[in-house]
Amino acid sequence: MPEVFHTFASFGLQERKPMRFEADVFECEVEGEIPPELQGSYYRSGGDRQYPSLEDDIILNGDGMISAFHFEEGHVSFRSRYVQTERLKAERNARRRLYGHYRNRHTDDPSVSNLPQRDNTGNTFAFEHHGKLFALREDSHPYEIDLETLETVGVGDFGALQSTALTAHPKIDPVTGEWWSYGVFAEGEPDTRASLHVFDKDGKLIREQMFDTPYPGLSHDWGVTREHLVFPIMPLVADDARLRDGGPYYQYDPDLPGKWGVVPRDGDPARDMRWFDIPGLVMGHVMNAYTDGDKVIIDTPASPGNCFSFFADKSGRFPAMPETITQITRIIFDLSKPDDEAVSLQPVEGALGDMPRIDDRFAMQKHTTGYFALRDFPQMGVGQIMWDTGELRVHELVGAASQEPVFVPRSVDAPEGDGFILTVVDRFEEKRADLLVLDGNDVSRPPIATIKLPFAMPMAFHGCWVPR
Repeated sequence: MPEVFHTFASFGLQERKPMRFEADVFECEVEGEIPPELQGSYYRSGGDRQYPSLEDDIILNGDGMISAFHFEEGHVSFRSRYVQTERLKAERNARRRLYGHYRNRHTDDPSVSNLPQRDNTGNTFAFEHHGKLFALREDSHPYEIDLETLETVGVGDFGALQSTALTAHPKIDPVTGEWWSYGVFAEGEPDTRASLHVFDKDGKLIREQMFDTPYPGLSHDWGVTREHLVFPIMPLVADDARLRDGGPYYQYDPDLPGKWGVVPRDGDPARDMRWFDIPGLVMGHVMNAYTDGDKVIIDTPASPGNCFSFFADKSGRFPAMPETITQITRIIFDLSKPDDEAVSLQPVEGALGDMPRIDDRFAMQKHTTGYFALRDFPQMGVGQIMWDTGELRVHELVGAASQEPVFVPRSVDAPEGDGFILTVVDRFEEKRADLLVLDGNDVSRPPIATIKLPFAMPMAFHGCWVPR
């Protein structure tokens, strides 16, 4: 008898169910006028389980779903497709669930116990580099996706890369075009082995260095400046013995401080890293990082407790809502000071939310504008921080919530922030979604255009704009 679909735990203590469909919408309904500068495609990736899961599943375990809004001469069309991973194809052939809990092979059907890249769902970041689109997932080598059709090409070619993990939050150097990446649990097991790796502008591996982290903790995003690298290790700890007992991959340990490694960009992480403690703070994403003299600055949404609300702590307790709320915070590492005096925190008043982005042309250097999904319930919307003045601008939403905002410059040489914000908005009462086009100079203004879809969409995590 076919299994039933259980709800799965999402962020913010929410419960969701998979939507389980691929879609094509030619000539989307548009309110307003599409700016003529928008010629290209906006790609997104998220998780949506096609087959039933075990009970107590989490959103991170969904099958990869790639979606695209194609812009051409004022017209917009939409397409979404599952990433055809070896995992999904095995389940389709069997016509049933074969895979168990998130990153726990001990909960799988015996018929797939030895499948390579078991966890590679491609469900986290639709990312373009050297003319290719990839579906990234932080514990695997990403799948390549056809830019037009969204059909799955196969696992990408990453040369002699030793690490089994390739972060879902790569950083493109806007000066050199290099793809900077790293991976924790780099040898495939939940341990302290990690890898720094860099690909040139053509996608060729030019650097890989192995190192160890202080403990086997979660590391979802990181910081790259023109002079330094920042590796955050969060106190959500992986443990193989727990996995063998059928337990969850991560467990929050409030007694451990977050560990933040800072190393010169041209240094050896195994030899030159300085590790700093920041207790009582958990982060998942990075807006940007830059170096100013002896100071390394990183902007991140940070919570006072465990913002990964679907992972319990070591006593079995799940966090209360106030512990999960993230606030955009500037963290400064003053490398001229001793370790216990080097770190300072500057939260931005009113900037509650996540999914931070910038104008990527200014990545790795001092930025003046940042964007994020505002989640100051009941106020929801899109936030914009003017870093030089501290001003917070808000595009308010009623009965709706924003997913990640992505910036598109008006032209290649436009000033920072002069362009457009693309963000998918969930319309809860209408059970459908819109794509808003907002003014990147001031998101508080009314939408320039609204691209309307006649259905809701699975939550996507991260995406990118590719000009035509």
